[in-house]
Amino acid sequence: MRSHCPPSLAAPTSFRHQLSLQVDNMFLNILFFAVLFIKDGLCDLPPFNNSSDYLNGKYGNYTRQRFLSDEGVIAPVANVLVPAGEGVSPSRHTLWVPTGPRVGVTHPILLDTKTLSVVWHSSMNAKLGAAKGRCNGTDYMYHWSQTGTQFHDGRFFFHNSEYELVYNVTTVGKFPSADAHDLYLTPNCTVVFPIVKEHPFNLTAYNITNGVLKDAYFQEVDLATNQLLFEWRASKFIDPFTTYWDPETRKEGVPRDAPFDWFHINSVQKDDRGNYLVSSRHTHSIYYVSGLTGNVIWTVGGKQNNFRDMSSGKATDFAWQHHARWVDTEMTKIQLFDNRNTPWHSAERPYSRGIVLRLDTVRKEVWLEHEYLFQPLKAVREGSMQVLTDSPRGHTALVGYGQQPAITEFSEDGAVIWDVAFGPMHLDRESADNYRSLKFNWTGTPAWKPKIAPGPQPQYAFESENSTFHIALHDDSGNSIPNNTAYFSWNGATEIKKWIVLASNHTSDLGIDHMWAEIPKLGFETSSFVGESTRFVQALAIDDKDQILGQTAVLSMGSSDESREFSLNNSTAELHDLTTMWHAYLNEKANQPFWYQWHTKWEEKTGKAGTISVVGVLVVVILFGVLVLAARRYWRRRRGDGVYKGRSPGSFADTDVDDEATLLASYSDAGSSHKLESAWR
Repeated sequence: MRSHCPPSLAAPTSFRHQLSLQVDNMFLNILFFAVLFIKDGLCDLPPFNNSSDYLNGKYGNYTRQRFLSDEGVIAPVANVLVPAGEGVSPSRHTLWVPTGPRVGVTHPILLDTKTLSVVWHSSMNAKLGAAKGRCNGTDYMYHWSQTGTQFHDGRFFFHNSEYELVYNVTTVGKFPSADAHDLYLTPNCTVVFPIVKEHPFNLTAYNITNGVLKDAYFQEVDLATNQLLFEWRASKFIDPFTTYWDPETRKEGVPRDAPFDWFHINSVQKDDRGNYLVSSRHTHSIYYVSGLTGNVIWTVGGKQNNFRDMSSGKATDFAWQHHARWVDTEMTKIQLFDNRNTPWHSAERPYSRGIVLRLDTVRKEVWLEHEYLFQPLKAVREGSMQVLTDSPRGHTALVGYGQQPAITEFSEDGAVIWDVAFGPMHLDRESADNYRSLKFNWTGTPAWKPKIAPGPQPQYAFESENSTFHIALHDDSGNSIPNNTAYFSWNGATEIKKWIVLASNHTSDLGIDHMWAEIPKLGFETSSFVGESTRFVQALAIDDKDQILGQTAVLSMGSSDESREFSLNNSTAELHDLTTMWHAYLNEKANQPFWYQWHTKWEEKTGKAGTISVVGVLVVVILFGVLVLAARRYWRRRRGDGVYKGRSPGSFADTDVDDEATLLASYSDAGSSHKLESAWR
């Protein structure tokens, strides 16, 4: 399979000068105008487009890709079922944390919502999702990572925008560790998270002696100091026998082996009033808990529901739900993901949905304000619901299906405006779960430098044993394919708009005067064709203000070794000097003749071409040039002008048409063999 990432093409500087002397402006302008309409290409393996083969498992239960420039990064390859339509939320990022027996060790992965390419791949393991939060003016990305041998043994880790580990949080007191199901970061930099702890309980009502309860707690602690601020225990305020979970279902309640999981807390949020919104999966209830006393102020759903259902029972019949959050600051609306199922239970209306409830907490009335239901999916665990407020066409809702590897964005009226799959459906734990799917904006400025590696031109191979695509390094006979392309990426960097490629045959001390190509960043990994005879290549990452953000090491194309190392931080002074030189280059380019600027646009555009190869472009150029020049010769002879002479004296003085065609043909030969020595210092 061939990627959409094109080889970058730039004419050697010396040839650019010769061509400008020999070919008239009309020919150049027509050529450059035509090339500007070449379609942009994506540099990673693009998502599948509503592929039935993908959904039927042809590419495995969890399709992924690897990269040459950063071998530690592995990313999902999505299947776009419904492309992003009008009104979709413009939020740039989402987190993907795949889990399941076939996935192996899982890591938080930040994805670009426009291209679905990976932005950041963490080296840390993660369980049950990750999220972005903000407090005291600072953004953080956080996730739960297992630190012990048991599933619940772990803590929450916080990274700043440079991906530095700045906080890790766990329980205070007699509890072994924080529970992975949720963490809520308050604006005041405190964190609220659930805990589970076993203790003896009278379960003779279930004919169980020496019963053991898996009780639910939550704590609020200070992020910086880990000081305990509040603690709550479910069985102290709620009757465990209001559960819908039968201990006989999984033979629970016996000492130590399988405690009775009666509550199963899976989300908790602190609001501006200092109270807590708590979701219990196994009681089918949302509780509003006082931040002063711990008492339950009211309950919606379940056996202790306090609200009159104004939607004919459809507002309070949610079951086995996840991810309850306030929608508005007035605290009149709640969003949640209504699973409606477990592996052992199924509802009369079985398909999972996202819902928004509107509450009148004074009159104790509740309405089903929105229901988001599209695919006939039964998510028996996990899932998320997020109301997004940044759409230009009103609110949208993003529904993540947890155990089913899919996310769907709905318009406010329930129309599907984006739908993406990350594997086949209905495979339970044989595909990748994603605990929560949330959209947000993130600015990442990693402390490490971008990476670069050599390779052949982009052509993907698929390894069925691990469901992974990668650039093919060997042909069908097992022979190595020559390296003629540089690959570069910067794990975690969100502000790159384009890459500048520098190349030389003679020196590794590269500067802006060794510029080879200017290529837009369209995915995680970008590539530039440089030819087999190129010796040294380097890439510079540039933002939308033409500031150089970072530079790779200088790559020796003969091997994967980088011939020169820079400081990990890409020193500010060095980057400033490079930026100054880049701006000088841009100013010089702006003052070039009209045809030269068109030629530069041609270079940049062919660096993005997705369907035309280098050889193909050269053939078209040569054929078109020969036709134009032949036509000119014909009309000049009809006018009696005689043999056409070259426009400029010097290297190619007084060449006739036949010699000029020979010149163009020689350029074709040079281009196809990629002999670029004359272009570089």
